[in-house]
Amino acid sequence: MLICLTDYTAKSEEKADIFPAHSSMNVLTGNWFNMKRAGLGVLIIAVFLLPLIPVAGAQNPVFGVNLTCDSPAEMDVSPAGYAPVEMVCTIENTATVGASKIEITNEWNGGATADMLGATGEYSVEAGESEEFTVTFSGTTKQASSNSYEFDIFATVTEWNSIPLNEPFPRENDSFSDSLEIATYGAVELRINDVSTRKVESGSEFSINLQFTNKGNDNDRVRVDIANINDLKQQGFSFIGSEFVAEDLAMGATSTMREIKILAPDDLDTTTNFDFQFQASSTNDANADLSETMIPVSVESTQSSGTLTGGISEVGEDDLMLYGAIAGGIILFLLLIGIVSRSIRKRAAKKVTEEPTIELDEPEQDEFDDLFSDLDDIDIDTDEFDDLLEEF
Repeated sequence: MLICLTDYTAKSEEKADIFPAHSSMNVLTGNWFNMKRAGLGVLIIAVFLLPLIPVAGAQNPVFGVNLTCDSPAEMDVSPAGYAPVEMVCTIENTATVGASKIEITNEWNGGATADMLGATGEYSVEAGESEEFTVTFSGTTKQASSNSYEFDIFATVTEWNSIPLNEPFPRENDSFSDSLEIATYGAVELRINDVSTRKVESGSEFSINLQFTNKGNDNDRVRVDIANINDLKQQGFSFIGSEFVAEDLAMGATSTMREIKILAPDDLDTTTNFDFQFQASSTNDANADLSETMIPVSVESTQSSGTLTGGISEVGEDDLMLYGAIAGGIILFLLLIGIVSRSIRKRAAKKVTEEPTIELDEPEQDEFDDLFSDLDDIDIDTDEFDDLLEEF
């Protein structure tokens, strides 16, 4: 392949010599070559300015930035498990040559219940290199799971190869948009006002009244069960109606007064004590703590109760008859003493009024002789004893 070098200047001069200097053809040829030289200069300038012209839908071929972030996890705002949420973002300098200074800014609507830190700053990244930064989200505990916080993060090239990119130079940027969500957690509270021992008879029906509250951050179906229900059934307990209670409750709401009816076993030989383990749980959150209350129940045996009552009844009747006889004897004795005393007083008073007082020296007599002599003079009506005996 033969390549010949051509001197366009020489050729043009030769061409110019063909025509007279004053000819119109020579003038047209000169103008054409001048226009060709001016177009070549404009083309060269356009080539150098082309990298500075932004291209729609594509990164600048000379400098630019890519921003990528992990989606933030849901924030746990429960009192026991709260922890801030971290999100890692990466900025990449897409320039082929020259370091870029990249500025990070954001738009956030967390208000007073949530905050975003770390989504600001300025980074110097070499061509083709990348840099990571961490964004931290925090918030108040116990807030509703319906809360959601949208945000935008912007990465802007403010300087490339030590050249500030202000107007009229274009500025390349990229952005990331997402939202922070609040995780649902469950928490319940069980209340049984009377936790004292329930004393019931064998085979009788009794009930336990209770209430429960949704302490979680979302609507929840709270359920109350008896944890040891299988053991109680084996001991002879049965349940009238449902063996558990449940209710759909809004956040912070308390249930109506609920009741669990229980039938005590009827085949116990002796009085037996049992423990009922009530526990409330959250349907939303299987890992939520249970709220538990223990209720003791004492079941009295019908057989032991009947035997004890019968023994007490028999002993009571015998004692009553014995005490009645003793009391009757005491009463009879007191009546007899009273009658004798009254007769003695009447007899002594009669002698004093009828006989004059005579002072004589009499021989000493035994005191017992006077006592028995007075008894000989007692006039006792037999009717009084007859009436007393008739009563017995």
